[in-house]
Amino acid sequence: MSQRLVIIGGNPAGMSGAAEARRGDPDLDIVVLERTQHVSYASCGMPYWLGGVVEPRERLLAIDLDTFREKRNIDVRLGAEATEIDTDGRAVVLSDGQRVTYDRLLIATGARPVRPPIPGIETSGVFVLRDMDSAITLKEQLPRVSGGRALMVGSGPIGMEMCENLCRNGIEVHLLEVADQLLPTLSPNVAAPVAEALVGGCTSTRLGSTLESIEPGDDGGILATIDGRTDRYDMVLLGTGVKPNSELAAAAGCALGPRNAIAIDATGRTSVEHIWAAGDCATAHHRVTGEAVWIPLATTANTQGRVAGRSITGRPGRFPGVLGSWVSSAFGVGIGATGLTVEAALDAGFDAEAIERTGRNRSGYMPGSESTIVRLVWDRSSRRLLGAETSGGDDVATRLHALAVAISARMTVDELAEVDFGYAPPVAALRDPIELAAAAVTGDAP
Repeated sequence: MSQRLVIIGGNPAGMSGAAEARRGDPDLDIVVLERTQHVSYASCGMPYWLGGVVEPRERLLAIDLDTFREKRNIDVRLGAEATEIDTDGRAVVLSDGQRVTYDRLLIATGARPVRPPIPGIETSGVFVLRDMDSAITLKEQLPRVSGGRALMVGSGPIGMEMCENLCRNGIEVHLLEVADQLLPTLSPNVAAPVAEALVGGCTSTRLGSTLESIEPGDDGGILATIDGRTDRYDMVLLGTGVKPNSELAAAAGCALGPRNAIAIDATGRTSVEHIWAAGDCATAHHRVTGEAVWIPLATTANTQGRVAGRSITGRPGRFPGVLGSWVSSAFGVGIGATGLTVEAALDAGFDAEAIERTGRNRSGYMPGSESTIVRLVWDRSSRRLLGAETSGGDDVATRLHALAVAISARMTVDELAEVDFGYAPPVAALRDPIELAAAAVTGDAP
């Protein structure tokens, strides 16, 4: 009799785990339980579907449902919401009382947006971008709001992407950030080009301000009180962070780690026998500090799902850890970060220092040449590169990737300054901004 793998969650972690498990065991009975009506969609692309950049919505599907069911023989059950894990009976209990037995279980329940404890936060017209269902609901409201005003609460990467795509819908966006700068996880100079790009656009910003309450207006709008002042908006969108969906696992006895994410080892195993976890609901270990962290990212979820699928089918493999590498783009400015900030490095016990330098992404006399800022964080005693940030043109991602490789390889800033970068005026400057920053540490650049 074949063994059964049950997966809770049809998100990238769950579906990559299912696909990898099928590759490892053609006879394994695989059942995916997904509470919504959608699986294997590119959640990071949802802002661009909302902005009309990506059409139709089906283009966000990585793999369609029929492929999973018919070609890969994976039993995907939509509208199946798990409410309990019976570890003694090895069964997942669904909201309708049905029990789905398992031999091995992969929890891929993801994360959910945080709704801050603000009076009126559940008012109609206040939205979060959680999943495809929430994106569809938001998309339906955009024609009503077009020509009106929206309040965007939070200026992280997703918040900035949403601002840009609301603007594409003809909506005037008022961006609210409790910190005193946009993109508060970045250093001020690296974040500054995004703030400059907003000038003259459809977005205005209120920094260092707090949303105090929300209430419905008499005309169908929303009244938001910020620092004692009340203004009317047609829509409020929350970008105030996420938290892991770990309650189901915790109730089943799985140990939790940082930020109450499910604690797992490098193969995805939890503290409970026969149960694995992957994705935004689970922890990872940081490649620089070696400590358990919770950094929810699509790249991490996909890789953790594949690793868990290999482990579940008895094949070797381990998750190598994270740097928290991310890239984004807003209003024509590319941004990204990897590794540790100075503050995080100091907290981890490093003798950390940072340096910033501005260079060009190609020769200055070439069309399309743009300024690029690179910030490096390193340890003064070992000279090891610990982290980096960058902002500039649309080629920021490739530069960020190079920095992530350097940190993963435990390179020193001295070694980074001696890398043999390529050069050609249309595509690269004579001295790459990365090399300029590293060389400035060694004294070989101003």
